Amino acid sequence: MTASTTRLLSIGRFARTTGLSIRTLRRYDALGLLAPAHVDDDTGYRYYTLEQARDGEAIRRLRALDVPLDEVRALLHAPPEALREGLATHRARLEGQAVELRQTLEELSRLIAGEEQLVPEKEMIRFEIGIQDLDEVKVLVIREHVHQDEMSTVVPNDIAEVHGYVQELGLGFHGPPICVCPFPNEDGTLDAEIGWPVPKEVPGRGRFEFKELPATRALVMKHVGPFSALGSAYRLMAEVMEENGLTATGAPREMYVSDPEQVSDPNDYETLIAWPIGPEGELKPGGFFKRRVEVE
Repeated sequence: MTASTTRLLSIGRFARTTGLSIRTLRRYDALGLLAPAHVDDDTGYRYYTLEQARDGEAIRRLRALDVPLDEVRALLHAPPEALREGLATHRARLEGQAVELRQTLEELSRLIAGEEQLVPEKEMIRFEIGIQDLDEVKVLVIREHVHQDEMSTVVPNDIAEVHGYVQELGLGFHGPPICVCPFPNEDGTLDAEIGWPVPKEVPGRGRFEFKELPATRALVMKHVGPFSALGSAYRLMAEVMEENGLTATGAPREMYVSDPEQVSDPNDYETLIAWPIGPEGELKPGGFFKRRVEVE
């Protein structure tokens, strides 16, 4: 060891001091998160200062708390108040994940106990379906070119954003929030329109755009359950269309009747899906159809 490294810690000793593996330390060096204080020009050996051990221990603890690396970088030398705020945000995210995990465990328990099928049949799902003539709807929306995997975040954010603008205009609310949801392209992206019904034409601003959804005949389904289960609703609607000679003519419209902030159990979320269809075809009697659904 040269004179310049006599007061430094080898990577092995530093790993023992911080509780981080040598492989992890090399990775953090490559990411620029925890670079060694000195790298020997001849051997390539990495050396660290004892002061860096505090950073190493902080990183190890934050990662043990499942804090993403990008946030670890931001929090590592943050002032105490900013650190607490960052950790509070992370805790809220984990609480949301815990709810989803509990739902997953409950669903697994139902499948293991034979209380539901992996792919449920129509008669095993809570739904109501019917054909309805929908009136023209005036809406304020935000247009989004978004990947389908991001919809669960984008939709509630845009609903809240448009909600604020509608309140600013003093219009009140004339129905549940809505999302016009075309099916994804090959790359998984779609062009969604997300917002709220309004009583009259109003000026747009920035991302907010006024538009009129045309009157249409539609197959309307009331789905009760978590938003993550809407795929089953679309499968059932597609089967009903095929069985009854109905032809889709436009992008489905999702109307979120339940407010997740007021309905605590996602299994009780109510969503209306209105799928525009052509003039031909009627629902055959005797199917697994509940009463006609009315869209207000």
